[in-house]
Amino acid sequence: MAGNTVRILVCEDDQQLAELITELLESDGAYTVVGRARDGDEAVRLSAELEPQLVLMDIGLPGRDGISATRAIRAHEAAPHVVIYTGSEEYGDIERAGDAGAAGYLHKSALTSPDLPEALRVLHRNYLAAHQD
Repeated sequence: MAGNTVRILVCEDDQQLAELITELLESDGAYTVVGRARDGDEAVRLSAELEPQLVLMDIGLPGRDGISATRAIRAHEAAPHVVIYTGSEEYGDIERAGDAGAAGYLHKSALTSPDLPEALRVLHRNYLAAHQD
């Protein structure tokens, strides 16, 4: 089944939250978490090394923030798509995420929801449909 799963890189500096996200996604059976980045620079590096299909990115990472890391990841040819999340209610964050090349945006509360796997499935399908040649 691992060959049919979506490869995800989780970019989250909080250990407990990262473990919760990983458990939730992997228990769904449709995802394989290929790595975890604790800051923006590591997110960019691991994205290039691990070649995930989807990057789940905290907007507030230490060092290089999630917006800057998303921009750097999306600048590469055949880049994965990025879904940014934050606890912020600021509309400007959504706009900045889109400008950086994020394919989707989630509120941080969605990360611990049993609906997270389905939300990512919808975002992934929509991204693939929009980027077919």
